Amino acid sequence: MNEFKLRIVSLIGRFLVITVGKSIRIKNVGEFAEGKAIYAFWHSDFFPLIYAHRFKNMVGLVSPHRDGEYLTRVIRPLGYKVVRGASGDEGAKGAIRILKLKDSNFVIAPDGPTGPAYQVKDGILKLAELTGLPIVPVGVGISKFIRFGSWDRFKLPLLFSRCVVYFKHPIWVKKSTEDLRVQVESELIDANLQANLLL
Repeated sequence: MNEFKLRIVSLIGRFLVITVGKSIRIKNVGEFAEGKAIYAFWHSDFFPLIYAHRFKNMVGLVSPHRDGEYLTRVIRPLGYKVVRGASGDEGAKGAIRILKLKDSNFVIAPDGPTGPAYQVKDGILKLAELTGLPIVPVGVGISKFIRFGSWDRFKLPLLFSRCVVYFKHPIWVKKSTEDLRVQVESELIDANLQANLLL
């Protein structure tokens, strides 16, 4: 991996997050959960959330692949802690890293790192089971954006657009099950519908 390229792309990414983030009007609907939680959102919608929730004791679960390295270098200077690895990482090292950060909020795109888009993987349920933290589905509505042709159909908000961030009620996970996976997916779909209706 070319270190110079990493630095340049990461600096551009952070510049875009700050510049676009300052210009857009972000409205939160609902509230953060009482206590710590795992906040779940679609991979396509993470861009405005990075700016909106900077310096709020957040831990991002980031892919160990190249794209994850770019993202790590963008979000760390904005106050995020980072755990590298897929959400379903059950290795001893991954579990230890996560448990050490239980006093933080986790943020995760449960359809990442490679899709399919808008389908929740069971890794987020394993994370909730491991940490004892509830899952809070988060919907994102953006009034004007550019949609990329990537697997996640990534959305880049346009300058001065409006954004609604819609928080649903926490979902507690005692044990990972298919029914709970479907529930989280359904709640995420509904959260995004509500967010877009409120634009």
